[in-house]
Amino acid sequence: GSVRASAGVRTVPEEQVRRWAAARQWPADTVHGLCAVLRSRGRTLGVVTFLRGAGRTAFERQDAMYAEDVAVRIATALDLAGAVEERR
Repeated sequence: GSVRASAGVRTVPEEQVRRWAAARQWPADTVHGLCAVLRSRGRTLGVVTFLRGAGRTAFERQDAMYAEDVAVRIATALDLAGAVEERR
């Protein structure tokens, strides 16, 4: 599944939010993150991460469902590219 994280924008001082983003190696203005696993044919290929700044709302379940759909498409493309490369 996917994982959502937020820095607690309204209740956390701005400097603490920057440290939160830096600890994850995300841009300093990031306050919301959504990660979805890239899986194809039973193998984990990586993770795709979606980020939002303070001007946007936190990720909701509908966003996670969309991210998971995108992750499936990315994983399929990566897997196919790997298979084509192996045949060369």
